[in-house]
Amino acid sequence: MCGIAVAINWPGAETAVAAIAALQAHRGDTTDPVVSPWPDTALCTRRLRIVDPAHGQQPKLSWDNRILVAMNGEIYNHAALAAELSAQGVTFQTGSDTEVLACALSMWGGRALQRLNGMYAFVALDLRSGEFLAARDPLGVKPLYVVQSGEGFLFASEIRPLLEATGEGQVMLLPPGHLLTRTRVAQFTSFMTDRPAEDAIHDPHVLDTLLADAVAIRVPEGLEVATMMSGGIDSTLIAHYLRRLRPDAPGYFLGGPKAPDFRYAADYAAMNDYDLRIVSTDYDGRTIDRIDAVVAAMESFEPNVVRGGLCTYLLSERMHRDGFRVGLCGEGADELFAGYSDLENAYAAAPESGEFVREQCLGLMNKTALQRVDRGSMRFQLELREPFLDPSVARYAFSLSGDQLWSRNADGRVMGKQPLRSLYDLHPDQLPTSIRDRNKSPLNEGSGFDESNDVSPWSAFAEEVITDKAFAEGQRRYAGFTLRNKEEFLFLDRLKRTIDVDRVPHLMDRALVRIPLLAA
Repeated sequence: MCGIAVAINWPGAETAVAAIAALQAHRGDTTDPVVSPWPDTALCTRRLRIVDPAHGQQPKLSWDNRILVAMNGEIYNHAALAAELSAQGVTFQTGSDTEVLACALSMWGGRALQRLNGMYAFVALDLRSGEFLAARDPLGVKPLYVVQSGEGFLFASEIRPLLEATGEGQVMLLPPGHLLTRTRVAQFTSFMTDRPAEDAIHDPHVLDTLLADAVAIRVPEGLEVATMMSGGIDSTLIAHYLRRLRPDAPGYFLGGPKAPDFRYAADYAAMNDYDLRIVSTDYDGRTIDRIDAVVAAMESFEPNVVRGGLCTYLLSERMHRDGFRVGLCGEGADELFAGYSDLENAYAAAPESGEFVREQCLGLMNKTALQRVDRGSMRFQLELREPFLDPSVARYAFSLSGDQLWSRNADGRVMGKQPLRSLYDLHPDQLPTSIRDRNKSPLNEGSGFDESNDVSPWSAFAEEVITDKAFAEGQRRYAGFTLRNKEEFLFLDRLKRTIDVDRVPHLMDRALVRIPLLAA
């Protein structure tokens, strides 16, 4: 929804947060005023106007004038929380979800975090005690970075603004589902920590309702919304549920008629008279020119983030040009319901192996898929929302035993996401069996940009322009980053031109999944 800038006990706080907000201008369409509740402390927001756009100016103050909040993201259940708080005597000045959060924190303290359904990163100041609370949603859909210097703290939604605001200190990443105060970092209770005690039996009708509700709560009032439509199981389901509410909502497909995934998206479009809009990937190779722009936008050198980031970047650019501020996507389904081949095979080998791999995939999402989604969409003032990551859907996935997530097809191949495939049988006149029965294809491959994980125009470009000697020197120069190939070196070297990577230690913690020895 926006980019936040907060300075606490920081000399020149107002100047610093104004500069940080300016460097995050792409994340919103209006800059709210800098607010300084006391010396050396200031808050500012570059806001994308979605919830109560006319009155959503941040930071927001709680009804009792105690809690002041700057937030990035959205609290999807803010209306229900507002009704509950109103029943307890709280009064509201606006329809802003940030105001609801401020009041919830004032009424319930840190326990309010357990009540939130949303994607968020925020900093809240207690104007009575002088303390602060920063927090990030349980899966890390929205980012929150911080630099600490003594008793001073500087917060932002992206890395580069912090590096440019101060020449000293490391940029740290607040982990998903964690809170930060002056004295501690701690994980708070959420659907990620409080898992079902017993297994449930999959019921397609229950999951059907949960997903429909998860989509509905993410559809903004008064704004048009679109979907990123790949023709995969996940994005097709999102399009299906969205069109119940917004029949004219279009879908954006990356690639063209020759793309491997096009025939699936076309099947859905033909069955439903769907407005499918094609976004080109520049098959003639001109996407090479976008490497610098995409790497800078992603703030990552991980190939799976950068390559997938190109896809989100191109789709978001077109959706923004068509006038959308909000889009829906299918992120999270593969991690929750075993859509990746490594997850499928791990679950087929043993339930505990599957759980081991799934926990890693979910834990890394904030640095991989979700970072790609946030940076790629917010670069073009577009907020992408992920219905599969709704707490109710995640809890449902966690309640299923591993053997309910996969089966073998007629050829003996393991196929995951069986609970999601079963939803297609509930709506055979709207959901094509061709999509139900298809295999997983990453967006960068399904769009035709990459032929495979090993055959990519960008990896080929890296091999062409980087000599073996230069790569060896790069591995020594960036020894802490554990570079495995020339493509990683290319992306890291380009990223270095944008940010001082040596001051961002979490970049060295590679987004790699450990796969146990399997005997499926």
